[in-house]
Amino acid sequence: MEKKLKKHGFSFDLAGLSTYTDEVGGLLLAEAITKAKTVELGFVQQGIQGTQAMNLLSSTLNVQNGTCGWNSSGSTIFTQRNLSICPFKVNEALCPQDLASYWAGQFLNKGSYHEEVPFAEQIAALKVEQIKLFVDTTLWTALPAASGGTACFTGYKYIFNNVSGNTGVNLVASPTTAFTSSNMLQIVDEVIAALPDAIQEYTDLICMMSIANYRKYTVGLRQANYYHFGTETAEAATEFITFHPGTNIRVVGVPGMVGTNQVVVGPASELIIGVTLLEDTEKLEMFYSKDYDEVRIRANFGFGGNIPFPENWASNGLS
Repeated sequence: MEKKLKKHGFSFDLAGLSTYTDEVGGLLLAEAITKAKTVELGFVQQGIQGTQAMNLLSSTLNVQNGTCGWNSSGSTIFTQRNLSICPFKVNEALCPQDLASYWAGQFLNKGSYHEEVPFAEQIAALKVEQIKLFVDTTLWTALPAASGGTACFTGYKYIFNNVSGNTGVNLVASPTTAFTSSNMLQIVDEVIAALPDAIQEYTDLICMMSIANYRKYTVGLRQANYYHFGTETAEAATEFITFHPGTNIRVVGVPGMVGTNQVVVGPASELIIGVTLLEDTEKLEMFYSKDYDEVRIRANFGFGGNIPFPENWASNGLS
């Protein structure tokens, strides 16, 4: 018996949908924030909106002779420092049709409806790198309105200089001000020496400086024949991290410290960076807007920084 097969027409009607190109953005925004150099070095606290108090515990211990009686001495101290998060966003519109008369126009899809832009993946990656640099620079240079800025927190640069109402950081009394490759090791030694004795034994101490000064520092290592303290591969060199001779202190070049001769040393675990939420709700989006016939780039994020115990840090106090 001949079997007759009936053909059914199956098809998707997508006329009511807009072409969506968000897959090139995805979690790139979260990566941009977490891969910023300063964020990589410090401690990230997530889930903060607005301002959150850092509840701090410190103690003074007084050990007495073991005689009879009760002589109360010493103290347990609770204090607070605020960690404020500033909201930021990126809104950009790209009109694919604008490319039609230029070389990039050859990469547009055929026809008159252009709902994607050429090189979307490269554009997203470039935005990520720019956000990384913005995060790093802002963490150091932010100033609130009370100090003449527009941010909602005080950047590390000013905290480590004891300005804008910040106190407690240990400053080098007479810092070296002329930076050369020949004296960079001495400059780092000066700042390390300004740390309190109790902090000298910490195992997570980092010394941060600008990348320009870090390059002078590595030249100084070579001049002093400390070749074994330098980076051994090109990949490692791009991290701008080495160890200071005779110590377990990492020396790091930080993009956010560009243009400054400030050198700071302290515990990496006490370099606090607050962020809103590094999950799929925070992403760099690229999407086609049918209402405006353009591809849009959107990113919303927030971050801020503070130091819970400034007295555990030392700085040469230079700007």
